[in-house]
Amino acid sequence: MSFQMTAKTLNALKGWPSLHAVDFSTKFDPAIPSIDLPVPPGACVSLNSAGNYILGVGNSKVMPLFTFYGSDDPSVSLSGGNPATDPGVYVGFSPSGNALALVGCGAYELLTTNFVSGSYPPNTALTSAKSGGSNPGKLVAGTMHTNMIVGIVSRGVINNGYGHAALAFWPCPVFPA
Repeated sequence: MSFQMTAKTLNALKGWPSLHAVDFSTKFDPAIPSIDLPVPPGACVSLNSAGNYILGVGNSKVMPLFTFYGSDDPSVSLSGGNPATDPGVYVGFSPSGNALALVGCGAYELLTTNFVSGSYPPNTALTSAKSGGSNPGKLVAGTMHTNMIVGIVSRGVINNGYGHAALAFWPCPVFPA
C-alpha cells in the first residue's frame, strides 16, 4: 500500500506533547492478518495477552490506544531492502519494531484520518472493530454501553492540516455493559 506521507496521520490538537501525557510503545502482533496490513498511523489498537498491539477493540473491555506510526514506518521496521546490495535503500538509525501510541484515557484532543466515512456530529460515541470485522482499527460511530467506546467526537470531520479529512475526538474509554 502506498500513500502520501500526510494522507494517513494521527495529530494532537490539544494536550500533546506534554510531560504529563501517557504514551505506550510495543510491537504489532505478528498474527495481524495480512489483509489488515499495513496498520496506518491513527489506527485504534489494543493490547493482546502478549502485550502486542492488535487492531481495534470490538466489544472487549480493553484500553484503546492510538498509533502515531504505522506498522511499515521506517522507525518501526525496515522493509526497503538490503543496504549491502540495494543502492540508495533507506537505512534508519535504529528501527526497533516498536510503535508509539497514545493511551486512550489521556487528556488530549486527537485528530485521525483512520475513520469510516460518514457524518460525525459533536458528542458522537466512537468504537473500532477488531481484525476479522469490518474496517478493523478504524473509528466509527458506536452505541454507549453496547460497544466498547474509545472516544467522543469533538469537532467532527475537519482538515488534518495537510488537505485530508480527519476526525477530531477526545479519547474516552467506556466499557460495554
